[in-house]
Amino acid sequence: MTLEQEVILMWAGVTFYALSSVLFISALFLRKTTMWTIGLWAAAGGLVPHGAAIIGRWIRIDRGPYLGFYEVVSSYAFVAVALLVVIAFRRKEMAGIGVGLMPLSFLMLGASMFTSRTELAMTGMLASWWLSIHVIFAKIGYGAFLISFALSLVYLFREKVGGLLAEALEKMPPQSYIDDLQFKFVGIGFVFYGIMIVSGAIWANEAWGRYWGWDPIETWSLIAWIVYALFLHARLTLGWRGSKLAWFSVAALPIVSFSLMGVPLVYNSIHGAYLLGF
Repeated sequence: MTLEQEVILMWAGVTFYALSSVLFISALFLRKTTMWTIGLWAAAGGLVPHGAAIIGRWIRIDRGPYLGFYEVVSSYAFVAVALLVVIAFRRKEMAGIGVGLMPLSFLMLGASMFTSRTELAMTGMLASWWLSIHVIFAKIGYGAFLISFALSLVYLFREKVGGLLAEALEKMPPQSYIDDLQFKFVGIGFVFYGIMIVSGAIWANEAWGRYWGWDPIETWSLIAWIVYALFLHARLTLGWRGSKLAWFSVAALPIVSFSLMGVPLVYNSIHGAYLLGF
């Protein structure tokens, strides 16, 4: 697959995700939950060209989506949408989480399309089994945090806004179920993110001769992990539930997003050079 073909497929994915976002948001205000199904199929449709582009690039440059903002952010969006599709097709009433998730995924993929598509080589320093573990667990962990964020938005829409939005989401499971599920996804993300940090430290020792150097991405990843540790502490020890915990989840996502995607744009670091594509 050529770069030009890859770009066409990526823009097709962006288009499907944009359509899905419009359908999910419209379903809220039109109170047409059947539009969730159409929006879900649009999201699933977007996974096809998006996934084909990722695989095509993988084959062409002989490595996974590990390096460069374009590859990294695009793959985060892919994992998030894939998780939504799996969850919603297993339980159709859960499709409403697309209201929060699809606009985010659309913005992530769309933003990645305006960044460098430089095809960085996998050098000997980077070629490590631990790098693969590090990247895979980062993507799944962040995907879990995105799902938790979307569930929290649904909870707050129903609890705080009420009226039209609450009625549009009434076919989703009870609030207690949403509350428990978003807690479980944070737990999954917390474990996977922790493995990401540990595997990243092992890889850093192989690549740079040190496990931890307080690099900005290392530091902010630890901060994000601690924030979600506090989330779990608030739920398990302090007994927080409901809207209080949902707001915690909403506030935590920008922190973990900054640690993964924002830090390279703000700080000069070893990590940043690889994530930004230069």
